[in-house]
Amino acid sequence: MTHADAAFSAGRAALLGAALAAGDPDLLAEAFREDRLHEPYRGPLSPVYGPLRERQPVGAVGMTMSGSGPTVIVWVREADRDACAGELEERFPDARVLPLAVAPEGAVP
Repeated sequence: MTHADAAFSAGRAALLGAALAAGDPDLLAEAFREDRLHEPYRGPLSPVYGPLRERQPVGAVGMTMSGSGPTVIVWVREADRDACAGELEERFPDARVLPLAVAPEGAVP
């Protein structure tokens, strides 16, 4: 990995933390816009991630893959959650779509 790609990736990680802390979907979208560390190499191996990068579902702010790649998380604004889940179910009928919500601030598990 080049120094430029490493610096870019570290900056995106910091931006991701700031976006989550601020609850800012626009910053979150920017943090997810590009990855140079692993997704260019692992993304094409996923039957779901590649098509989602080519055409993001309605309301998608960004996407992430699990460490080993079988799970893809589509980050979406709460107002678009159900529409996005419906589109994902239509596009990927063999996949399991689980609409989840982020816990409200101060929530205790």
